[in-house]
Amino acid sequence: MRVHQIPIPAGSALAAFRDEAPHVNAEAVAVALPAGAAVDPQELARIAMTRPSDTPDALLPLVDAWIKVQRIILRPFGVSPNTMNRKKPQERPVVGNRLGPYQVLAVDGHEVLIGDRDRFIHHRMSFIVADSKAILGVVLRSLNRGGDFYWAMVRKHQTRILEQTLTRSLQRILDGQHEQRPEAN
Repeated sequence: MRVHQIPIPAGSALAAFRDEAPHVNAEAVAVALPAGAAVDPQELARIAMTRPSDTPDALLPLVDAWIKVQRIILRPFGVSPNTMNRKKPQERPVVGNRLGPYQVLAVDGHEVLIGDRDRFIHHRMSFIVADSKAILGVVLRSLNRGGDFYWAMVRKHQTRILEQTLTRSLQRILDGQHEQRPEAN
């Protein structure tokens, strides 16, 4: 599966967010879908946010514990809780609900836009399926020095994270190895 960096697709909700104000990062990666492959952007987002990292299975209990600690530590800073848990697949994206650490902001037949705003950053991530491609894009705005510090920490890894998240999630869908989709509420 070959991943290519592409511009954020024009006309997408992510492009609209990017164009509203200055940002420190705006990028997207894409994978051409195999002929005849049907990929639902809601399912792509759900699978990606159920298991976004490459953490080995044996360490997932530690990830769950760390997420619980983060909820306590980060709440005073206005950071919303993360809904990820190794024992519970994410629900299908519904506007207003959370998907992993993010709020679901928009859902349509081609795109799922998720994101959040805290005291440091304004972040959007989009899962798009269009023109026989699966696309994952991100836009990040820094709001202050804390946001600048966050961006300095993730800058070197951002593209690789996007590429790995997209290919891992897409491969799970194409191989039929994802959990049965939960129905939206």
